Amino acid sequence: MNKLTKNILIGVAAGLAASWIKSKAEPQLQEIGEKIFPPRADQLSLEGADIKRQPENMPSAVLANSVYEEVTGKPLSRKAKIKAMKCMYYTAGAGIGVMYVSAANPIKILRKDNGAAAGAFIWGLTQGVILPNSSWQNKVRKMPKSWWVWQLGSHLVYGVALEQSRKILSGIFNINKKKKKNQ
Repeated sequence: MNKLTKNILIGVAAGLAASWIKSKAEPQLQEIGEKIFPPRADQLSLEGADIKRQPENMPSAVLANSVYEEVTGKPLSRKAKIKAMKCMYYTAGAGIGVMYVSAANPIKILRKDNGAAAGAFIWGLTQGVILPNSSWQNKVRKMPKSWWVWQLGSHLVYGVALEQSRKILSGIFNINKKKKKNQ
């Protein structure tokens, strides 16, 4: 198997695994963040501010609704927004995984801090720049302090899970390669 194919397979698998782990961490981190920094109700209604109670208001759901509404003239239902959000969430996670694996394999510094640095970079790029500037999420300065805890925290979790998955899967691919050479 060539290097590109291997990077794609490992990246998709690592990105999906890291996305799943991140999705499990988000509600708990939001709860912690809200205990430390109780948000006001108006802050929780901001786009991208409340994954637990208002997942239909998350950036990927807002984007899906926007596209659907542009095409059909009608908004998506809450259930359809949540379904679309999850689909886009895992697709983005897999895509980021492929980019990360392709870059992190040859560039060791990207693997710094067991992936936490990559998670912080991904958070900064997506939540800090792309989403607020695309109007799919409110500006970072408007978000409740609790948002910082769960969003940044879950991206750190994603980065670490992505790097650990990359290590495990790379090892599996290399073991299979060594076995074939010895046979």
